[in-house]
Amino acid sequence: MVDPDRVEPIAFTEALLRGGIRLIQVRAKSGIDGATLIAIVGRVRAASGLALVNDDVRLARLADGVHLGQEDAALLDLPALRRALGTAVIGLSCGTPQEARAADPALVDYVAAGPAFATPSKQDAGLPIGLSGVRAVASATSLPCAAIGGIGAATIGRVRETGAQMAAVISALVCDDVEVAARELVARWEHASP
Repeated sequence: MVDPDRVEPIAFTEALLRGGIRLIQVRAKSGIDGATLIAIVGRVRAASGLALVNDDVRLARLADGVHLGQEDAALLDLPALRRALGTAVIGLSCGTPQEARAADPALVDYVAAGPAFATPSKQDAGLPIGLSGVRAVASATSLPCAAIGGIGAATIGRVRETGAQMAAVISALVCDDVEVAARELVARWEHASP
């Protein structure tokens, strides 16, 4: 994930891409200007990746889709959003198997299970659901599942073993050498057993 409140977003994105990450979410809680988002999306697409925005359905039209929290989704007309975004990706956070089962595959492309672990990057994330919680959410739906929350190099392999097909990482990548950290995460993910 790219958080412009914590990093210079374009340089950070470029380092993630050099490190092998191909699905990038821009989590701009304080906002992001359109030109910066377009620059990020252009770089991600040039690397054959996908760039999503977090929560902001207006900006989703500039990217490859949007990720929504439960509260955000509850305020939206999801069928209308699906029609407006067409084939763009729509992801939905799910903290319980019940929320995952309620995610309509006609409207949502993936669910995000978590927080797996305590996370310093999202103060309102709620209590960690642990690896068993991620496994329960992933098992409750036919949609692809991304594990989120507190994931780093020491835990990413165990996260893959839950059945999650993706892992979202912020804090472990905000470091002195982003590219090296990204490469390590990708390697550990690829060497773990699904």
